[in-house]
Amino acid sequence: MANVQASPVATAADEVALSYPSPLKEFWQGFSHNKGAVAGLIFMIAIAVSALLAPWLAPYNPIEQYRDAILAPPAWMDGGTSRFLFGTDELGRDLLSRLIHGARLSLLIGLTSVVMAMVPGVILGLIAAFFPKVLGSLIMRLMDIMMALPALLLAVAIVAILGPGLINTMIAIAIVALPAYVRLTRASAMTELNRDYVTASRVAGAGLLRLMFVCVLPNCMAPLIVHATMSFSSAILEAAALGFLGLGVQPPTPEWGTMLASARDYIERAWWVVTLPGVTILLSVLAINLMGDGLRDALDPKLKRAA
Repeated sequence: MANVQASPVATAADEVALSYPSPLKEFWQGFSHNKGAVAGLIFMIAIAVSALLAPWLAPYNPIEQYRDAILAPPAWMDGGTSRFLFGTDELGRDLLSRLIHGARLSLLIGLTSVVMAMVPGVILGLIAAFFPKVLGSLIMRLMDIMMALPALLLAVAIVAILGPGLINTMIAIAIVALPAYVRLTRASAMTELNRDYVTASRVAGAGLLRLMFVCVLPNCMAPLIVHATMSFSSAILEAAALGFLGLGVQPPTPEWGTMLASARDYIERAWWVVTLPGVTILLSVLAINLMGDGLRDALDPKLKRAA
């Protein structure tokens, strides 16, 4: 049989395909270009691993009290001991163990609140974009009313009505974050509705749900992902604020904001019981914000073209 020669057109197409990186590789190239985002990612991976492995990594039970070591200083200070690396709090509980276990609740509250706000926010935003006259106006006026109230004040009011606790804290934070998702989804979807591919899908007979969730929504996900990352850090801060006010997670459950609230009376005698939870919150929020900047760089096509 005669040898079949490769088509010049096929060869050129293969070369073009090989010249373009995979979407995942392209995303990582854009993300890794931001060194701060990579540092934030590494820090949050360390926090997440510590939270997942808290029962094995924490040296002590987070609620166990050691009456012989109340307000013991960290190991690097005079009077400190390697028995308690980060010292103990006002009840003799190991601070390192409480910080590790507190990461579980803080990350859980942030992640759950983002999901609870993002899912209904996306749905309401799509409805407002596809039905702008009646439903859209009603939804957006309701969101305007919610955004007119200070976020923390609204969260405090919701928790005061529902009662303090973990579940009610996540519900309150999700309700506070809802308007931003609705407005962002609506703005992105209305921009996409003017595209030719949406018109072609309508002509081809695509149903309403297919237009919403298959045609339009995937093209709105880039700004939503970036905003979700930023709101994750906001959720951690709001959970800490509610815990500090005594409306969040209740003692003795370890949570960073609750740890700050219980230790504020000892800031002059034992600075570490306030400083260490506060620094943990600060670094976590900073790392998440840096990751959000990296996601924006990786997902924004305008920044890709500029690069």
